[in-house]
Amino acid sequence: MLGVAKRGYFQKTKLQDAIAGYVFILPNLIGFLVFVLGGLVFSLFISFTDWNLLRDFNTMKFVGFRNYIDLVTDRWFIDSLLNNLWFLCIIPIQVFLAMIVANLLNGRIFARSVLRAMYYIPYITSLVAVSVVWMTLLHPRFGPINRFIMLFGVKNPPKWLADVFWAKPAVAIIMIWQQLGYHALLYLAALQTIPKELFEAARIDGANKFQQFFKITIPMISPTTFLIVVLALISSFQSWSIIQILTQGGPGTATHTLGYYIYVVAFKFFRMGYASSIAWVLFVITFIITIIQWRGQKKWVVYM
Repeated sequence: MLGVAKRGYFQKTKLQDAIAGYVFILPNLIGFLVFVLGGLVFSLFISFTDWNLLRDFNTMKFVGFRNYIDLVTDRWFIDSLLNNLWFLCIIPIQVFLAMIVANLLNGRIFARSVLRAMYYIPYITSLVAVSVVWMTLLHPRFGPINRFIMLFGVKNPPKWLADVFWAKPAVAIIMIWQQLGYHALLYLAALQTIPKELFEAARIDGANKFQQFFKITIPMISPTTFLIVVLALISSFQSWSIIQILTQGGPGTATHTLGYYIYVVAFKFFRMGYASSIAWVLFVITFIITIIQWRGQKKWVVYM
């Protein structure tokens, strides 16, 4: 009888704890259901409709898969998708630079703490402020960067953000610079978890610095590399703010990305149904690439 009473008491206590836990998370849960999950379901529904944001729901017209079919022949969509794929090429550069910076900051260098903070500042600084500064630096005629290039006798330096060819590389450079500190910080945390005994054993076996880096450091921080690649991929596909401030997708469609195109279609042309279809195509592309990465990471990521 005593055992049954104890068991009943513990079951009642667990139930009370569970109820208390659900009560604490209820505000966030309601917010998620209404504003996140509800928004996703609504956007999926209106992606099959033709609806102008400035009109009421009574004007909403069901068009089936027409929005998705129209994307195939939409030159703006195709250019935006190709630009997004182009920006994916900067991910290896981001990873490589972040790894190098993290290794330097992990060593014994002068003012190490100050340098760590300096590298991280661009990531936490307002993106608007960062973009305005870079617009000034890259000004075709009066920018300090072109002024410096002209000192070496270059009469026609790149027009950067105003040039169809140079606009994408200029935006890519800014993206790399802005996110470098965050990625380096992740690598720095991973480097500090590597057991020092591994490097000591490697030195005893005669391994030099480069061999230690490629045989120990890179494999041991591979989980962080995988995380950074996934985060950089998602960030690349969702890039909107920096495009809106720097180039507004121009010149032409040179820097038009899917994220920016969704904004243009939804809030400039007010075609919410078509914009939602683009958003869901973007979601599917991101999801597929992430799944491929998740499957592929089993071949090169080393977990301790």
